[in-house]
Amino acid sequence: MSDKKLMELLADARPRRLDPDPRRRPDPAVLMAHPRPVRGRRPARRFAVAGLATAAAVAAALTAVVLSDVDTDRRVAPVVEADAAAPSAPVPPKTARELLLVAAERTTTSTVDGDGRYWVLRRELGSRMEVGPAARRYHIMLRISEEMWLARRPGDPSVAVQRFLGAEPLDEAAWRADGSPTRWVVPGLDGGGKPAAVYTTAPGPRTVRPMRGHTADNNFLLAGGPVTAKQLAALPTEPASLEAWLVRRLRQAGSPEGRAYALFWSGEALVTDLPVPAAVRAAAYRMMAGLDGVRLLGEVTDARGRAGMAVAYTREGDGGRSETRLVIDPATGRASAEEERNAAGELTRYTIVDSAGHSDEAPPQA
Repeated sequence: MSDKKLMELLADARPRRLDPDPRRRPDPAVLMAHPRPVRGRRPARRFAVAGLATAAAVAAALTAVVLSDVDTDRRVAPVVEADAAAPSAPVPPKTARELLLVAAERTTTSTVDGDGRYWVLRRELGSRMEVGPAARRYHIMLRISEEMWLARRPGDPSVAVQRFLGAEPLDEAAWRADGSPTRWVVPGLDGGGKPAAVYTTAPGPRTVRPMRGHTADNNFLLAGGPVTAKQLAALPTEPASLEAWLVRRLRQAGSPEGRAYALFWSGEALVTDLPVPAAVRAAAYRMMAGLDGVRLLGEVTDARGRAGMAVAYTREGDGGRSETRLVIDPATGRASAEEERNAAGELTRYTIVDSAGHSDEAPPQA
């Protein structure tokens, strides 16, 4: 694809509702929407960047948090001559390949490159859970905010800052039929009568804990195994070479997933929250653009209601059909969210990346 064609795509890709209102100052939260590592056979394992290796581990982290809570510039419109041709409306990308190539081009000029003692990742995680009476089961969405201070140098401690944001009923009618509870007790699996967790609609306290066992040598996960910050910084910047590197790592890890899907979620990790140079992120986007099975969903909103465009990959697994979505802001090339949906199209888990970058500051203290 020529540079001229890519630049045309860049201009056309931005969703119209993301454009600033010429009558008022643009909202930075809209214009600068900011943009997880991978392990195992199911996509939920990509919570593993900081030890949250599976969806169950996400729930466990939520449980730990919840149980602790139990005890004026104006722009002038341009003058248009009467015989001047009106500009055509922006044309969004027509394929997943076009969107991913646009994102690759943009990410080379919108970077979080740098150096520092810590890679600081701020995100929101959501995981769906079934609750309610046996005859009228329904689902709630458990939400947690997470701030990970991942050490990049030997001797520095890695730290996790978490807060339970509250549970939200997903089926309002079933929730009301259950008496509109604001608290759910999820029994333990041992049958001993003690609750494994208590979830409420109210947020919990902010907690700070050291991430024991996490060091500069194993803070990051990619393609089913641990990688260091130096390894990530040295990844290939050419799509075919990057793909070959990932395939070797996936084989070493014994990944049971199909090649295209495993490469898709490995690419997701590289473009969302891993500390890699912009050229590596661009290579990951271009690699994904060449994968079979990736399709364009068009304009979407993420779990927080932020606008973007999405690509998706659908897989058949032990738990049935699921769809993994990657939400991208084509104006910046940043991947801002990742989601999983079931065969019915229901949201089962999500990750929203608020920010990711280097810092020399000291992490919060417990």
